[in-house]
Amino acid sequence: MRTFVEVLRDNAVHADRAITFVRANGEERRVSFPELWQIARQRARALYRAGVSRGDRVALVLPEPDEFVLTFMACLVVGAVVVPMYPPQTLAKLETYGDTVRHILAASGAKKLVTSATLADLLAEHLTAADGGAGAELVLESAIVGDAGDAEAPAPVSLDDLAFLQFTSGSTSKPKGVMVTFGNLAANAKAIMVDGLRSTPEDRGVSWLPLYHDMGLIGFVVAPLYTLVQVMFLPTMSFIRRPSIWLDAIHRFRGTITFAPNFAYALATRAVTETQSKDWDLSCMRALGCGAEPIQADVLRGFLDRFGKHGLAPTSVLPSYGMAEATLAITFHDLGKELVTDRLDVDAMRRGKAKPATSASTATMELVACGEAFPDHEVKVAGPGGAALAEREVGEVWARGPSITKGYFRNEEATEESFGGGWLKTGDLGYFADGGLYLCGRAKDLIILNGKNYYPQDIEAVVSRCPAVRDGQCVAFSTLDEHGAEHCVIVAEAKLGPRAGTASDVIAQIAQLVRSEVGIVVGEVQLIKRGTLPKTSSGKVRRRETKRRLESNELELVGEGESSDGVDSVPPPSDGASAQRAATRRDASAAHETVGGE
Repeated sequence: MRTFVEVLRDNAVHADRAITFVRANGEERRVSFPELWQIARQRARALYRAGVSRGDRVALVLPEPDEFVLTFMACLVVGAVVVPMYPPQTLAKLETYGDTVRHILAASGAKKLVTSATLADLLAEHLTAADGGAGAELVLESAIVGDAGDAEAPAPVSLDDLAFLQFTSGSTSKPKGVMVTFGNLAANAKAIMVDGLRSTPEDRGVSWLPLYHDMGLIGFVVAPLYTLVQVMFLPTMSFIRRPSIWLDAIHRFRGTITFAPNFAYALATRAVTETQSKDWDLSCMRALGCGAEPIQADVLRGFLDRFGKHGLAPTSVLPSYGMAEATLAITFHDLGKELVTDRLDVDAMRRGKAKPATSASTATMELVACGEAFPDHEVKVAGPGGAALAEREVGEVWARGPSITKGYFRNEEATEESFGGGWLKTGDLGYFADGGLYLCGRAKDLIILNGKNYYPQDIEAVVSRCPAVRDGQCVAFSTLDEHGAEHCVIVAEAKLGPRAGTASDVIAQIAQLVRSEVGIVVGEVQLIKRGTLPKTSSGKVRRRETKRRLESNELELVGEGESSDGVDSVPPPSDGASAQRAATRRDASAAHETVGGE
């Protein structure tokens, strides 16, 4: 296997190939493969002169795709360990963003933070904050572009060396840095490009994905260069504002490979107009990858139906499964085959059995097959003791192989918990059926919405600030509807009274608070009576038990019109109440639908 630095060097003989960057203002910049190697070396030399040595951690906060990619490559060439970080999307919630910056800089021990002139002043405030982060020196990207005459050959890196730290998204308090080596990158690049996509140099990639996350960074910056695939990079926020640019770029660039989370396919189906798409020819596209969040079969079918008249093949969709701890990809659907789904009996699923639905099933759900493990890799569905379960038995998904990373940077306890025993314990629940892996939930409490991870403790802390919620007496968890879409559910003990208003008023307050503070739309809020939240003997909240009781209509819910703490107990809801809960979810989603995420 070759390191990524060796790939950059070897690719320099292909002067006819390039990657294309589209900046936020629409300007396009084409950088040939020889120029990539030249720029990476001269920037590496500039970083070395700025005091960056082999093994130093260098954080990147660079919003423009060309600035990020070229600096990322330079860091790898000089032997530094990159720490990708997301830039602030708005001027709102800068305090929370600052907390994230300081935590990641402190956890990584970053020596430098490279950013643009437009963000320098904002980030400087966080670097000098009293509670940490001051160890990283701020460096402007414009100061390390280097000189073409100063590009000495770098000392070689090895496959065992760290390439970068991928900090897990989600919690603003404790993201963990996944240690990705050059060997991990080489192994996963082969799995993705050769085994999964069967790519050739004739392929072309198109991506708007954030470059500070694994799907965008590894999937389109690193992996394609291993097979000489040219890529066009679009600004993430430009896609969010105008989804048509994604498919228009595929049409113009004759893209053959793209990837996106489920929400992006739903957004494009809904938001792209006939006028925007009338001249498109999408027959070039052969791999529409989908991952990073629960995949809805209806969304992918709707996308194919909407754009099939533009030449999109029904065999082009490629459901996949992966995570940062496995570098990126763990399984791919078999390329060139149509979507495969499994419709299940919901009651059996709650008992850990993936039983196909029948005409007698009262509730069903449809899941999407995400394929099998790559060659040289293994995936199993494990029971409580770690033994592999039989087909259609639900357990935790475990993986091992050369793509599995070394663990979490400077966090031995978390590393042992997730990576101990030679297997990556993903925390995801799934099962095998007819050779395909199906994902159906999480053994852990992580919540994923619109491609971004959220820790329930963070949401619960915000909900506890609502005056009508008993402090700390609330839980947040996720649930899937019949289409496989994931929603955030909040259950809280109500502290109602004349000042708080009715239960309906409090529900609205909670939804608005979470939306403004966390940036997510709550699919469902339920208020329960004082002292009825399930807890352990030590007083810790029991999220999974709360979820089970809610789904089984065993919680004492507060009625919508109630406004006093002293009301009589509310009986478990009837079937009509369950229907009302479902309607509440639909109304909340329709009223506050969002797109995207870090």
